[in-house]
Amino acid sequence: MNRLWIIYIIQRTILFYLNVMNDLFDKMDEEQASRVAYLIAGYVRHTLTEEEHDELDEWITANDDNQRLFEELTDPDNIERGLRMMGDVDVDKARERVKSKIKFTEQSEVRKKRRWLPYSIAASLIVVTGLVLFFMPGKKSKTGNDPIAKEKNVIQPGGNYATLTLGNGKTINLFDAKNGLIDSTNGNEVLKTADGQISYANSLHSTDVFHVLSTPTGGQYKVVLPDSTTLWLNSSSSLRYPVVFNDKERVVELSGEGYFEVASSNAPSREGHKIPFIVKIGDARVEVQGTHFNVNAYKDEENIKTTLFEGRVRVYTGSPGMVSELEPGDQAQMSKPEIKVVHYADPRQFVAWKDGEFQFENAMIEDIMRQVSRWYGADVVYESKIDHHFNATIKRNEPIEKLLYFLQETNEVHFRVEGKRVVVMK
Repeated sequence: MNRLWIIYIIQRTILFYLNVMNDLFDKMDEEQASRVAYLIAGYVRHTLTEEEHDELDEWITANDDNQRLFEELTDPDNIERGLRMMGDVDVDKARERVKSKIKFTEQSEVRKKRRWLPYSIAASLIVVTGLVLFFMPGKKSKTGNDPIAKEKNVIQPGGNYATLTLGNGKTINLFDAKNGLIDSTNGNEVLKTADGQISYANSLHSTDVFHVLSTPTGGQYKVVLPDSTTLWLNSSSSLRYPVVFNDKERVVELSGEGYFEVASSNAPSREGHKIPFIVKIGDARVEVQGTHFNVNAYKDEENIKTTLFEGRVRVYTGSPGMVSELEPGDQAQMSKPEIKVVHYADPRQFVAWKDGEFQFENAMIEDIMRQVSRWYGADVVYESKIDHHFNATIKRNEPIEKLLYFLQETNEVHFRVEGKRVVVMK
């Protein structure tokens, strides 16, 4: 048995699903189904290129049926059942069972027997997912003897959690606050416009009043600042900013990580220049006019990383320090007093968190687990040194077990979960 047979099985399962359940058989020919099967198999095997990831995403989001089928084929429970089956049954017999179901779908009477669909689909999917992972490159999975988690639902993914500290010291829990006006101190109106977002209106008073938006471990939040700049604040982060910016500069102070879409200031300052937007991170700072960029300034990271997506920025490591100007795709890695600039053809991995994803490209396990710790609130302990570099993309709202499962399937790392503690092992 080889990879082509695996892809064939998935292809036939897809055709079975389309033909029986949705009357869409005519919309996907054998070649298209084979391509989709290849993409799904590559996703599970972690072998897709970036272009193939985009192609798969386009197919998944085309309609709800595609999304549903993809979720079934990549569901951890189905995969685990499939792996257990591979240890208990003869592979050739499993193949014959799948082939018999394929034959069934090709009979003309299949459309009259829709009531049997859930059972046929479930059986086919379990075998398919098991076969895909059984033939992944590398050593045989240890999943059966090395369970990732002993306690379910102990470690939960994060969400839209944050607190807003007003100028008078009052603290507002934004998760509990209802949509609408949440504060109007001194005439400066703060609005909760949606779950996970606040904005400002009528900010015309008192440039010396500051607010602090803070996210806990496992929290994130979006704020539209008084100048219309939009910020996404990642977990374990904070932003201090005035409720009214002055006419010389727009200054905010960041701790942790934030993605900025800076609004251009068309109004000139007293000196006749456009008002710059400045992000301060300790002694370092990022200065822009209007642009999109990400700043990662967690204290447990090796350096401060500023990644530019659109426009231009200047980064400073301190006074006197060094100064560098970035172009789109550049990342400044600042470690006082030095600045190292690295160019990425596709820097989206550094802002995937804003779009609800983990995206790891050639990442060390320590880099991955720092993100896991911040988002899931897990305590990470290392029992072994892991030298492998990992590639993975997964939604941030998935259970931690699914993320760990995909990493573990490389056979380069294994995990043990004990309550809120994740143990990393060879």
